[in-house]
Amino acid sequence: MHILPKPHICVYLVLFILCSCQYSFAKVSLQQQAKLGQTLTPIGAVKAGNGSEIPDWNDNTNKLHEEKPLFIINRENFSQYAKYLTNGQRALFEKYPNFYMSIYPTHRTAKAPQWVYDNTIANAITTQLNQDNTGYENNKAGIPFPIPQSALEIYFNHISRWRGLQVKTRASDAVVYADGKFSLYTRQSIIRFDGYNDNIESKYFISLIAKVLAPATKSGSGVLLLEPLDQINKKRSSWLFDKGRRRVVRAPNITYDSPVQSANGLRTVDDTDLINGAPDRFNWKILPKRECYIPYNNERLASKSLKYNDILHKNHINPELARYELHRVWVIEATLKPKWRHIYSKRVFYIDEDTWQVIVADQYDKQGKIWRVSMSYTKFYRQMPGIYPVINVFHDLNS
Repeated sequence: MHILPKPHICVYLVLFILCSCQYSFAKVSLQQQAKLGQTLTPIGAVKAGNGSEIPDWNDNTNKLHEEKPLFIINRENFSQYAKYLTNGQRALFEKYPNFYMSIYPTHRTAKAPQWVYDNTIANAITTQLNQDNTGYENNKAGIPFPIPQSALEIYFNHISRWRGLQVKTRASDAVVYADGKFSLYTRQSIIRFDGYNDNIESKYFISLIAKVLAPATKSGSGVLLLEPLDQINKKRSSWLFDKGRRRVVRAPNITYDSPVQSANGLRTVDDTDLINGAPDRFNWKILPKRECYIPYNNERLASKSLKYNDILHKNHINPELARYELHRVWVIEATLKPKWRHIYSKRVFYIDEDTWQVIVADQYDKQGKIWRVSMSYTKFYRQMPGIYPVINVFHDLNS
């Protein structure tokens, strides 16, 4: 298991990366666009609830901390709830006897500024994939495809979802070993999301600068990353500051399934944010939309009073601290193209309809068996306003 906590997320946030794949689709009609803000939310979710557990959009509450779980799903009873679980979640119950999910009342807390809504509605009839299908064009700063016509457009919505304008974090890669001990790789980062900021002239979509704080052998080192919109025709650029040699060096273009060294190789570069980068090595398709129990409104995990020992348990995070709710999700499947190489033969992503964030990712090995399961534990930040991860957790079922 590999866990990526993000304990100190501050002020304005945003992200906008871009990638590509195959097929090109036309913009939607004016009649379809008119649904946005009416039967659909401004970013494309169904406004109405399901008549029972899922409420209508516009649900807000200040009483999350007062709520108790409705019920617990564990190894003994998870088969009763199988239709609301992903294959990866079911595998976690089968693998780890102490893993459980506390199911709470559903609250659709996701929000964004009005200008993001306005731009997203405009994008519905203007934005389209570019000629090479390596990005998209004719868009304003917002969700590019609020009424998606393909799995690739849904993928771009995740990459381009609202997360503010800039984020400052103190975050750690926490690698948890079989005996329950863990190691930390801690960095302080400033991430600027140029794709959402009309006041910045930039050739890049995202800019990141980070300083390593721990371990001591790496402390003082740093990285500068410049991420383009089109990662096929223009590669991401990065530079490393080597504290030992006291010099800046150009970093190699590390992408796709290259192992993340700070995570001891337990996740790939394109596992970051549950999925990122160019999607050209996979064939993509939409699976039926469904209801799933997913991490949501994780206020307790964001508490500054928690220590790493409180969160990091053997095999998984402390289930007592995690909150899950029933939400509607888009589902997209990525199958590796025959001519390409990647450690995953198939990847299935579950995307929260209210945010376009990939919230659960099931990754399969070359034999078609479930191998790695990733979940993003998010919460609502009023100062954005919007949803942002508190912790991203990466489970390796073979480790």
